[in-house]
Amino acid sequence: MDANTAFVSRVNGLLPGRACCAAMLAAWLLSGCTLPDDQALTMVNRGKYSLYDCHAIGTQARESSIREQELRVAIEKASRGPGGDVIVASVYRPEYLTVKGELQELELMANQKNCRNALRTQSDGAIQ
Repeated sequence: MDANTAFVSRVNGLLPGRACCAAMLAAWLLSGCTLPDDQALTMVNRGKYSLYDCHAIGTQARESSIREQELRVAIEKASRGPGGDVIVASVYRPEYLTVKGELQELELMANQKNCRNALRTQSDGAIQ
């Protein structure tokens, strides 16, 4: 009997309650493998946007901001369902942190290049 067959026979031999508990334990242990929001910048290469001009920084910031909002809605929706924390931790959270880090990097580049107005949203422009 090879290793795969032995594993399958062991898993099939578990009671449904034990298999469920084992899956929940694994999910709980893996849920701690995410980064906090304040470390989002570590998910992005420094200087990724250093060659962008102010217009390109603004365009990329708008696109990243839209994606961040989409991911935030998806995370909220997934976390309400069964097993949502596992889905959030494994699927949405890494991309969310990357997008958030990109937005922080874009803000740093905009400040460096003195083009802070490139990051203003349309609603900000309507207020003034």
